[in-house]
Amino acid sequence: MNGSKHQAHLNAQFSAFTGMALAAGLAVATPAHGFAEYLGGGYIRMSDACTPYGWTGTHQVMVRLEPQGVDANPADITQMSLLFGTGTMAVRLNLDRGIRHSYTPTQATYVWNGPWTPDAPTMTFAFSPNGTWPLAGGVELRGVHAIIDNFNEHAGCSAHFYANLRRG
Repeated sequence: MNGSKHQAHLNAQFSAFTGMALAAGLAVATPAHGFAEYLGGGYIRMSDACTPYGWTGTHQVMVRLEPQGVDANPADITQMSLLFGTGTMAVRLNLDRGIRHSYTPTQATYVWNGPWTPDAPTMTFAFSPNGTWPLAGGVELRGVHAIIDNFNEHAGCSAHFYANLRRG
């Protein structure tokens, strides 16, 4: 193949690759239509009872939340991911009684040095009415405050969670 034909062949391959990469990128970047998702961040402040487990002080956290019953989200599952600098917690909760109750996740997965999903999670979330719940489906900024007991499945470890979220 001479130089110009080889270059034309490489350009065609590059164009095809670029088109596929762009299409794949758009597919990943485009949210599923009809689902409500809130994104934001905040912090979690650990109680002294968490010290024996290696959790101390205040930790920055990014948050992804899909509230149940908003738009096409399932009516009985709120999905929440807490992304720390060192790992991730992902929980599914059924907030069927409103925010003034404690909830144990129906499913929880923790990813620190590897993923772990307990058979029966013991961590509980008690959402504070001081937050701007419920998430009503609007794009406005929402505050989420909760007390998390048995944080990371550690008996007696309690943490205060504060975040601000905006619909993505």
